[in-house]
Amino acid sequence: MPPNQPTLRVMTELECDQIEETAFRLLEEVGIRLQHQLAMEMLQGQGCCVQGDRVLIPREVVAWSLANVDRKAVFRSADGSSEAVLGQDRFLTHNGGSVPNFEDQETGKRRPAKLQDLIEGTRILDALPNIDVIIPLVGPQDVPGELITIASFEAMLHHTRKPIAGAAVENPTDVRYMVELACACCGGKEAFRARPTIPILASPISPLTFTEKLTSAILAIIDAGATFFPLPAPTMGASGPITMAGVLAQQHAEVIASIVITAAACPGASVVYCSRINPIDMRTGVSWWGGPDMGMAGACATQLAHRSGLKSDVYGLCTSAAILDPRFAYEKLANALTPALAGADILSGAGTMDSGMTATLAGAVLDNEIISLIHHIQRGYEVNEETLAFEVMKKVILTDDIFLGQLHTVQHLRDGTIWFPEINERVMQTDNETRVGLVSLARDQVNELLKTPEKETLSDPVCRDLAEIMEQARRELVTS
Repeated sequence: MPPNQPTLRVMTELECDQIEETAFRLLEEVGIRLQHQLAMEMLQGQGCCVQGDRVLIPREVVAWSLANVDRKAVFRSADGSSEAVLGQDRFLTHNGGSVPNFEDQETGKRRPAKLQDLIEGTRILDALPNIDVIIPLVGPQDVPGELITIASFEAMLHHTRKPIAGAAVENPTDVRYMVELACACCGGKEAFRARPTIPILASPISPLTFTEKLTSAILAIIDAGATFFPLPAPTMGASGPITMAGVLAQQHAEVIASIVITAAACPGASVVYCSRINPIDMRTGVSWWGGPDMGMAGACATQLAHRSGLKSDVYGLCTSAAILDPRFAYEKLANALTPALAGADILSGAGTMDSGMTATLAGAVLDNEIISLIHHIQRGYEVNEETLAFEVMKKVILTDDIFLGQLHTVQHLRDGTIWFPEINERVMQTDNETRVGLVSLARDQVNELLKTPEKETLSDPVCRDLAEIMEQARRELVTS
């Protein structure tokens, strides 16, 4: 982060030390539950202690593992022609993924997501300048369950030129087909290995559990050469401690355990530190994404990630609002601004609401506006001879001139020194008859973007290859 940017540190170094120490004790004294024979043998070969289905991981193995993974992380477009690199001058943003429900653009009501919603969602996200990386927005409910992850990824490939990532996977078969689809777009397996185009996400099960199927998926990601994004998602008070310090320690142990498996399987493999901590509403038993604890958790996790030299992918644009109302905006802003100022490398959650259960295209347009605002805050202000404007003030004051007529004013107005919204209405209080509302403006922008003709993203031969891979997946996986 450049030195002139605002920074936020939500924990002291001592507090970070205590959380890390607790995580290391969890790994050493309690261990992880690992239900995969080959992975157990690999970790045992690294010096871990195997006790039944529990693996105790000593600190020296943790240290070796952290020293033997690639900390760089790059997202690329399907054909590899463009990329987004984590850890540059500003945070990046990707949308939430695999959401089961969708806010209907016409009625505003929630319904099960469809494949067409994913296509339209990808087109909108592709058009929004502050969405840097796209993952499959919804898990379409109108395709066979066995194909949801693969079909959503394949559909996304046809409608964006932006850098992409794969959806979260639960089994190695999904990994295999996603990599095949990615290889078809970027020139084949050798081209993919040389410049992998998709990071792939997989979630350790909290607390500290790696099932046979999940671990097979992780090993498949690593074997394919894709960057691995471990996504532990402990729920405070349910699958993790209710205290922030405790759940951070547990999540840190889960991420570190994922890194240990990664380094043991393939030293030098690329991995990113991900945080998906979420509170629970004890009155309803469901996740509560609206409070500032979501953003605070992301900020804390970013500190822990950067202490280990890792890039961070954390929740940011989160809300429990089920409609596009003022609550949607203030919860999203609070939960994104906090980790952004803490130095998060990429924020998740754009285009979703209702605690991550519903995708919203108009909401994605509003998120794009919020991200723009946060980028402006994070940028800070330059203080130098030009911006101090002494000579400008001297001239205006001594000649009874006005600042509005100065070249200095025009130049800095154009360079974005003052932030202005793109879609927000800016009408005078007396113009009430012209007001249509921000949400209506966002919906109008969605409709206009969907009317815009699409540019070709994939060649006909690549499209045919993708269709053949999908047909093969249907024959292999769909049983009814």
